[in-house]
Amino acid sequence: MYTMHEALARERIRAIERDTHQLRVARELASARRWHRVEVRAHAAARRARAAERRHALRAV
Repeated sequence: MYTMHEALARERIRAIERDTHQLRVARELASARRWHRVEVRAHAAARRARAAERRHALRAV
């Protein structure tokens, strides 16, 4: 049987591990959202560049 102090210590450790896990998940989600925004901007920039190349090619003809 655990003493009251051991039980409290074990519960505190579980709470810390749970909080750590939740923080890790939150950070991973925030990182994924940031990378998604970077990807969206990169695709938009690539589309603009292709459109500019097409306009330039048409002018050259």
